[in-house]
Amino acid sequence: MTELVPVPSEHAGEYARLLIEIETRKHVISGLQGERDGLEMTLTNFAVELKGRVGALRVELNRVKRQVAEYRRRIERLRESDLLDPEQVEREVAEEFAERLEQERLAEEQAAREGQRVDVERPRPQLDAETEAEILRLYRELAKRFHPDRARTEKDRARRTDLMLRINVAYSERDLMTLQAMAREADTGDPSTVLLSAEERVQWAHRVVARMNLQITELTEQIAMLRRSETFQMWQSPENSSESIQQVERRVRDRLNRERDRLDEAIIDYNRIVRRRRMSHISVEREYASSPGE
Repeated sequence: MTELVPVPSEHAGEYARLLIEIETRKHVISGLQGERDGLEMTLTNFAVELKGRVGALRVELNRVKRQVAEYRRRIERLRESDLLDPEQVEREVAEEFAERLEQERLAEEQAAREGQRVDVERPRPQLDAETEAEILRLYRELAKRFHPDRARTEKDRARRTDLMLRINVAYSERDLMTLQAMAREADTGDPSTVLLSAEERVQWAHRVVARMNLQITELTEQIAMLRRSETFQMWQSPENSSESIQQVERRVRDRLNRERDRLDEAIIDYNRIVRRRRMSHISVEREYASSPGE
């Protein structure tokens, strides 16, 4: 008598193939996350070293550039009218630049907040505390019941692994209805038939693969962006990194010296205008004082 061997349905075979793809992508994502995080840490440490060498110089450079701009603004204001008092112009320009500096600081803080790395995984929906508690309770109950470590046979382990994958996805997506349905089906029938038909399982697996593909793409783009950065270009050749830092330091020093020269020129121009303005006022006052009264 010939024994009948069940032939897997088309959906069952497709579902098994997709589960293998999901597991493969898990390893790819884990590797990409490790590469990205390691590269970020390495470049951050290198940037800290670079900042230690040239950070103070850049702060001084920015300070001198602001002074140059402030003196040029004073000159511009004084040239608008011969009646403007230099001391009043100095106060107004100082207030103007203080406000501008505060706006720049706020803009930098906003840019820093927006530039913080966001986890590429889909964010969890915001739920009320009661719903979150119920999701956690169901997750723990299902995980305890169907964990693969409780399997007695390889077939049972494969079945439990399949269930745990779906339980974990439902939990990560805060899908209360799916967890409730899985709990009901587990109480009333064969856990291997929990919730989804064979066709629905294939559709679910396709969605998971698509989401994981998107995550892989985003991680790959993040790594590529890090590798395109100037910091990476300097760091990637250890034998040249010290020389590169010295070049940056020398370049910033040269810019600082040029800005200091511009500042000296602006101060000289401003003081010349102020002296002329004061001498003109003195001359007018003397003429007025020497004129005969009515």
